[in-house]
Amino acid sequence: MDFDLIVIGAGPGGYTAAIKAAQLGMKTAIVEKDETLGGTCLKVGCIPSKALLTSTELYYGARRHFGAHGISADGLSMDVGAMMKRKDGVVRKMA
Repeated sequence: MDFDLIVIGAGPGGYTAAIKAAQLGMKTAIVEKDETLGGTCLKVGCIPSKALLTSTELYYGARRHFGAHGISADGLSMDVGAMMKRKDGVVRKMA
């Protein structure tokens, strides 16, 4: 196989560079050690962290503020496994 450009890494910089090179007419390949594109932010950084923060903020809000609205949150609990599954789904959708 012959390529004009081989980009190493499919994070935000890598896949953007590969797309731009292809748009400019270069025969382009991208090499990534993982199965999906995205880099640190998408896979283990910003996105998964924010997904988990959203879940915990909702839990905290329910515990702290529902009573003021006449809503009982007795027995409210967190299912960490379900939270992690949701986080993984968010990452998968964006990858």
